Amino acid sequence: MLGFLVVLAIVLAGSVVAFAYLSTEPLLRKTYEVPLAAIQVPTDTDSIAEGQRLATVRGCFDGCHGEGLQGTVFWDEPWVARLVAPNLTQVAASLSDAELERVIRHGVRKNGKSVWGMPSNMFHHLSDEDLGRIIAFLRSVPVSEGPATDVQIGLQWRLELMQWQLGFLQDLYLPLAEEIQRDAPWIKGDIEPAERNRGRYLAMTVCSECHGMRLHGDIEGSTPSLTIVAAYSEEDFFRLMRTATPLGGRELGLMGLVARERFVHLTDDEIRALYSYLHTLGEGA
Repeated sequence: MLGFLVVLAIVLAGSVVAFAYLSTEPLLRKTYEVPLAAIQVPTDTDSIAEGQRLATVRGCFDGCHGEGLQGTVFWDEPWVARLVAPNLTQVAASLSDAELERVIRHGVRKNGKSVWGMPSNMFHHLSDEDLGRIIAFLRSVPVSEGPATDVQIGLQWRLELMQWQLGFLQDLYLPLAEEIQRDAPWIKGDIEPAERNRGRYLAMTVCSECHGMRLHGDIEGSTPSLTIVAAYSEEDFFRLMRTATPLGGRELGLMGLVARERFVHLTDDEIRALYSYLHTLGEGA
């Protein structure tokens, strides 16, 4: 009897694994129809320098894609996924400006498949001017050696994707193109005053990668809702963004690293605008 139960358990487990792979493969192989859109890319040195700053603030330069855009293994966890952030000097050299706009804003690669891990849902909101400057910077960096894109989705993630397809999970990290087509656009209309509107733009294109597209924390609960900024004075918020020192002076993990490597490149006016907008999220909470 025990032997029969063991065999039955093995058969059931094998069936679940096989179903997980068969049911999720179409989603992983899915292609997306997003028309190419023209983007104006400047060539002057000031725009290129600003593009480097914008790319640094958003983690493209000396961040997720490794030192100097040379690419790096972004995520390598057995049974979950292996994601390689590619060498962006090679990517920029192999794509047109319109193809770069599509992969950055819409998460759709040249072959029509979705990116994984890259926060295209955050970049979706970049203005034409900022995106043009970032592309100008990417094109200014000499092509170097580095890894190409590599996406391997493991069993654990496939099991979660299978549950999402069956309607058992609502919040899940999906192919980015899938998320964008499902949820975009997130920003609608302007808000007043202009500084607060600028702050919303910065929040959506800088903070949403970690705090979620609605700024209420990520789906795993590892980052807080940005309504927490209501507890900060403007002086406290500047200290947080400049020195990674929060209220209470505790040590920060990821936020501390991001503040020291990225947010130090924000201007005072940008931090002030961010505060003006984020402070309103928690009013009355």
